[in-house]
Amino acid sequence: MRIQGVDELRIVTNEMVRLIETATVPILAVDSSGVINGWNTRAAELTGLGVDQALGIPLIDVVEEDSVAVAKNMLYLAMQGKEERNVEIKLKTFGQREESGPVILVVNACSSRDLKEHVVGVCFVSQDMTGQKMVMDKFTRIQGDYNAIVRNPNPLIPPIFIIDEYGSCLEWNPAMEQLSGLKREEAIDKMLVGEVFGLNNVNCRVKDHDTLTKLRIVLNCVIAGQETSQLLFGFYDFHGKYIEALLSANKRTDGEGKIKGALCFLHVARPELQQALQVQRISEKAAVNRLKELAYIRQEVRSPLNGIAFMGGLMEASDLTEVQRRLLRTSVLCREQLTKILNDMDLESIEECYHDMNMVEFNLGEALEAVVSQGMTISKERNVQIIRDWSTEVSSMYLYGDNLRLQQALSDFLVNSLQFTSPSEGSVALKVISRKERIGTGVHIIHLEFRIAHSAPGIPEALIQQMFHHNHDISREVLGLYISQKLVKIMSGTVQYLREAEKSSFIVLVEFPLAHHGDHRN
Repeated sequence: MRIQGVDELRIVTNEMVRLIETATVPILAVDSSGVINGWNTRAAELTGLGVDQALGIPLIDVVEEDSVAVAKNMLYLAMQGKEERNVEIKLKTFGQREESGPVILVVNACSSRDLKEHVVGVCFVSQDMTGQKMVMDKFTRIQGDYNAIVRNPNPLIPPIFIIDEYGSCLEWNPAMEQLSGLKREEAIDKMLVGEVFGLNNVNCRVKDHDTLTKLRIVLNCVIAGQETSQLLFGFYDFHGKYIEALLSANKRTDGEGKIKGALCFLHVARPELQQALQVQRISEKAAVNRLKELAYIRQEVRSPLNGIAFMGGLMEASDLTEVQRRLLRTSVLCREQLTKILNDMDLESIEECYHDMNMVEFNLGEALEAVVSQGMTISKERNVQIIRDWSTEVSSMYLYGDNLRLQQALSDFLVNSLQFTSPSEGSVALKVISRKERIGTGVHIIHLEFRIAHSAPGIPEALIQQMFHHNHDISREVLGLYISQKLVKIMSGTVQYLREAEKSSFIVLVEFPLAHHGDHRN
């Protein structure tokens, strides 16, 4: 019974560690001497300090100077068992994050105790308040100049109007008066959409019903939390003159960051603005054309894929040798993987890590053969050998999970390793290490480590940074790596890229429930 209790405790501990590592809030922990022994992925993302770099260094070394006293006091009290709440501290940033300035956290301390209730460390559960703090500071800085800016009659001040969260007009500046012909006192406290701008019997009649609908949508989106929205806005002024302008709507927040309405600017459509709008329309049209081309390619690829599937079915039903059946199975898995990728219409769900994964029974050895087959062409072209390094036991494993997504991610890492290995350096090795863990009664989890090793210097650092830190300028060659590491993350796994003196390696850690082991009946 005691052994069972220990096993259950270990299982619970492992689950807690897994929850902490994948938490969406930064969590860090220190031992009794104040040295970091816990640093989750979110803390690493915010600070730029990796988990391996953070572990083993004093907490005070990563705290900004003006927060050191606060952090020391909080740590001292927690070691005495007094757990402070909602304490603000600033952490330093490192690497590419260093230029963005410190990370501001609101921290709750939790004392860690041993079986004798002695405090042996502290866990800090935090909330990232960096963005909110910046907004509050900015709000504080500009608040004193608000009236001077909005109500200044200077012609350089653009037309401005402000609404509250209910759509009632709070401000109508001199430039807006001049542009619309409507006095401030005639606009204030009226509903902007319906009483100030509308279709019939209003002060400023909009161009058409579609324009009024778009205005309402833009304002509602901003009040709902969008940073900025724009609209090409056409209306007739108080005297019936048609005016076309670019409307920029921005959310208004109070000192606590709560949205209190919208601040809107009108940019009158001068020739240079018209040119900019024309460029925007051309860009949008080009984007639509690219989407049409992509839709065409998707549609046209499906027909030959269906033909391949049909011929594969005929071949499978024929008299084949065991080797031929294995080759056919590899071909089928590659085809199914391609079909899965063609159906990826919602990349956002992958990027935001809420994409649905399939749970099917699959043979790990077959999946690995499908991965290797996708690198064989470039392997032969570059004269770089692919070395398979896994046991018969691994090949015979049957697991539950999304084998096609696993194939997609591993093949992407393998192909990129081949591309950045020169022929003179020899080979790329795909090594698989497995570890079986029993959870509960009759349930086993297989912990897998996939290590794709190739010669140094490996993949350029700039591409690796883009793989882990997506931006709008991400190159096409890295997009596959970026999506693949996200797919591994959705599978509750991790991807690392390790540089050593003689070689570099992709290290993929992931786990699947075991379906069958050893002999399997079809």
